[in-house]
Amino acid sequence: MRIKLVTPILLIALVAACGGGGTASTTKPAATNAEAPADTAAPAGNGSVDCVKVKAAATKLIVAVQLLAQLRDPANVEAVKSGTVGNLDLDEFLAALKDLHALDGQSSVLGDPKTAIEAYEKAGEAAKVLFATNPVTQDAVDTYNTNVGTVPAFLGHQGAIAGAMDAAGC
Repeated sequence: MRIKLVTPILLIALVAACGGGGTASTTKPAATNAEAPADTAAPAGNGSVDCVKVKAAATKLIVAVQLLAQLRDPANVEAVKSGTVGNLDLDEFLAALKDLHALDGQSSVLGDPKTAIEAYEKAGEAAKVLFATNPVTQDAVDTYNTNVGTVPAFLGHQGAIAGAMDAAGC
């Protein structure tokens, strides 16, 4: 029950950190729009990270992380693998994580973003192995979960990424 309560809260926090929440206008003042050509990618507020690329990558994590955290028994694995529950593209997920490594040098009181991203990469690779297993057994699921860790710790990595995005000015 606590996991079902925590999951939406973390999801809302990540979406808000990615700029998906709130009612604040994202329109730049006219002077700012005139300063940069339209085809130039805007770096972060502090100039160290391409925020457009990082935000796009972060939005790909929201559902994928929730689905990866739910792979606790063969039935759930089959439902996710077949697309019955959610749409998990592990290659897209892993590519997004590569883009998020731009946050590796950022510091956050919510955790180390590099460690968080690496934990998600480890889970993505372990899920690939799990999805290739036929038939999926509880032993295979248990091996996957050994790589992933507890659900709260796994979901908690989102905080480190969101904090790093904030530190980068995204």
